[in-house]
Amino acid sequence: MVAPNAAAAAPLLRLPLLFLLVGCVWTGGRSSSPLGQAHGFAIKDPPMPFKWPVVGTLPDFFARGGVDRLPQIYEEMYREFGDVYGTSPMGQDELVVCDPRVFDAVLRREGKYPIGASEEATTFVEYYRETNNTMGLKSVSRGPEWKEWRGAWEADMYAGWVSYLPIIAEAASEVSKVAGYEVTEQKNIAFVDFISRSSFDMFTAVMYGESPRTTNSRVADPDDVEFVRSSQAAFDLTGEMITNPFEKVFQTDTYKSFRVNMDKTYDMGREKSRQFVEGVKRRQREDGDDDSGGGECPVTAMKKNFPMLERLLNRGKMSVNDILSSSGGINMAGVDTTTYFLSWVFLNLASNPDVQTKLADELKTVLNGADVTTVAQMNSLPYLKACIRESHRLTPTAAASLKKLKEDVEVVVGDVAYRVPSGQRIMLNLRAYPMDPRYVEDPAAYRPERFLREAVEARRGTPSEVVDHPSFADPFGRGKRRCLGANIAVAEMTVLLARMIQDWEISLVDPEDAHKWRPKQKLMLKADPYPAMKLVPRG
Repeated sequence: MVAPNAAAAAPLLRLPLLFLLVGCVWTGGRSSSPLGQAHGFAIKDPPMPFKWPVVGTLPDFFARGGVDRLPQIYEEMYREFGDVYGTSPMGQDELVVCDPRVFDAVLRREGKYPIGASEEATTFVEYYRETNNTMGLKSVSRGPEWKEWRGAWEADMYAGWVSYLPIIAEAASEVSKVAGYEVTEQKNIAFVDFISRSSFDMFTAVMYGESPRTTNSRVADPDDVEFVRSSQAAFDLTGEMITNPFEKVFQTDTYKSFRVNMDKTYDMGREKSRQFVEGVKRRQREDGDDDSGGGECPVTAMKKNFPMLERLLNRGKMSVNDILSSSGGINMAGVDTTTYFLSWVFLNLASNPDVQTKLADELKTVLNGADVTTVAQMNSLPYLKACIRESHRLTPTAAASLKKLKEDVEVVVGDVAYRVPSGQRIMLNLRAYPMDPRYVEDPAAYRPERFLREAVEARRGTPSEVVDHPSFADPFGRGKRRCLGANIAVAEMTVLLARMIQDWEISLVDPEDAHKWRPKQKLMLKADPYPAMKLVPRG
């Protein structure tokens, strides 16, 4: 049971601790020498709202609308305080910078074992600790154990992404074949849920070599569909629990639901991987290749086009038990991070039919109905890339990027230095420059043309070129803690968008819905309510 007073007080106790991915970090960074000893610079405290005892700047945060207005608050704070300011939720000081070149200097001080933003997702950290999940704890740690965990996956997931393009394209093609039937004709699956299942189908194909086809209700395995639902629920509930730690303290229904969905996700992910590993070993015995080249060269494994999990198993850098313990979280993050971003791109395209038509024209000219299966094809679609980039500018999945350092530093902005002790949050405001009309013309409009080569070249050498900084361009982060699955996620998004927009004209069922949603903070930002979509075959 939940204590009534605790339930009533919970909305008032939300903290802006925000927006982070398991295993993933949005990171980014100003001036020629903006970090270090502040010789010759005036040392100042950053401007900030009034800081109360104990609660810090939290009253100001709530007065501005709290968690449900997080993106707007970041825009307001920039307009009010300028390029650098402080906040102090519950007395925990934070430095917020708006120039990505300043944030770059922070990244350069990461060190050998950088602190990952995943540590801020305390619900995951605590879950791993309570369930004795050693691999999960390694994935969110900061020392040699994190480096060991990441190194075991990196060759096959981060570096070897190109070799998965054909299987991603095959899965995306299966998705698109049933999209109109499932979403529009039969209304079996809401479009926002269809995106989640699409992400699961593509990433599962990468992991295990075959799509589970959860987007096809006539053949989908209920267990696979439940994995997608539980994974999405756990991610969304994590966001609620990070912003309200009393959910766990008082064992609320939200906390209990989080635990149930996490347990399902990890148990189902482990079982799916266990069955796959047993199948691989059985086939190897039958083929007389029980060892299958343990320690096999990654390039050889790629040429054989093994699924990711088989490559990892064959190389022998992780025990079978460690692979199984990792697979639930890997599957979960691989599905949900891609889903959050894709949902925004599809929404922006559906809300801007002229842009979607222009994209369809590019796809017809370049691909003429073909799937994207090569890097050359990916690089031959500049307007598609611009659509993805503009979606991230206008509707990012997070309002800010976050970094912590292990040492005391002085962050220099212009001729002023700001002292930041070790462990304090340093954040890059993603709603400042990208939404400032001094740098972006008509910033509230979705205009992919602003990221075509000619426009980028025209900005070079002007103040507006700052919007092209890599910290604003990559939703999966920068630095040593960049999302492990980032390259696969970008490939999946590119392949699926190319396939779906070639096949379907995607529009809002009610055009008025384009103005009814608001960005809502879950673990990441989502459109709420997400509009219903209609799919019509593209002529």
